[in-house]
Amino acid sequence: MGYLSTEKKLSRLFISIFTCLLFPAIALTCTIPVYQYSLAYWDSDPYEITIFHRGQLSSKHQDIATKLQEASWKAENLANITLRMVDLDNSTDIIMQKLWESQENTQLPWVIVKYPRTTGIQTEIWSGELDSSDLNLLLDSPMRREIIRRIIKGEAGVWLLLESGNKELDDQAAQLLEQELRRLSDLLRVSAPPGTADQIDEESLKVSFSMIRLSRENPREKLFVEMLLNTEWDLKTFSKPIAFPVFGRGRVLYALVGEGIRQSNIESACLFLINWCSCIIKDQNPGVDMLMSVDWDRAINDDVYAETRLFTETYTETDLTEEKVSSNFTRNIMIAVAIQVLVIAVIAVFVVRRRIQRD
Repeated sequence: MGYLSTEKKLSRLFISIFTCLLFPAIALTCTIPVYQYSLAYWDSDPYEITIFHRGQLSSKHQDIATKLQEASWKAENLANITLRMVDLDNSTDIIMQKLWESQENTQLPWVIVKYPRTTGIQTEIWSGELDSSDLNLLLDSPMRREIIRRIIKGEAGVWLLLESGNKELDDQAAQLLEQELRRLSDLLRVSAPPGTADQIDEESLKVSFSMIRLSRENPREKLFVEMLLNTEWDLKTFSKPIAFPVFGRGRVLYALVGEGIRQSNIESACLFLINWCSCIIKDQNPGVDMLMSVDWDRAINDDVYAETRLFTETYTETDLTEEKVSSNFTRNIMIAVAIQVLVIAVIAVFVVRRRIQRD
């Protein structure tokens, strides 16, 4: 065995202590399935809408801007967006200036729509004139309403099949997906929280999944298709059907493309959605939120969602609240950091003493 200096021994000791302290925080889980926890607790990340203009807007353009602004907070047409107005005559924001200069063939007032910052996706979903008819398709569409309806009804995941345009390939993918989702809906069950098996009816453990087909050429879904295809950098390069599992508050888990739409991958995604949530921190979970117009908090408290409340209530009763889990994680991190500082101080004192002795 090779010789280890005292400094190295102390360093390894610190790593061991840090790992032991950090592990309980990482390993801590809650007893709510991912699809239910995400629906109850994960607020949708906001899409960024920027309106560039010069001076005061006309009454027509102001009305459109006001409607967009109201959609960011008004319950009747609530959408996960933030709106920013940039007057190019007065703005000194360098980032906004560069964003404006990157545009081509512009006509003020000009609108740019981008993904939530948390996604890290730089691709713009849409840009165009403020009075463009395409802007009406941004916040809402029939397909998104149907997804919302199914999720609120209690489905664990709604699979969206984005067709390629090749009927044979699309029909094959649809048949496989529909068949597999039917099998998994019959087979899979969520796990009851510890100590509650006798209190829970078997019926409440059942889950369901469904599929919807979406044509890329559907004019009313134009911007929704753009949102989907830009969730991963290379999706637009494929001329094959693409399947997106949607869950929670309209969150797309990831994309399965062409031959990737197979039994094992479909089952893996469905199992992820119904397993207990292993990490309550949303940004550490896979997925991208879609832009949707719905007041989720009000919708999930409606009677139609009553059958899926059981696990949320159990979670609350056992005091495994998000706040407590977060505080435990924070506490462990603070302890670990404090020990790290202490160990570094010990190493520093030891090194200084050794140097003094050598000198």
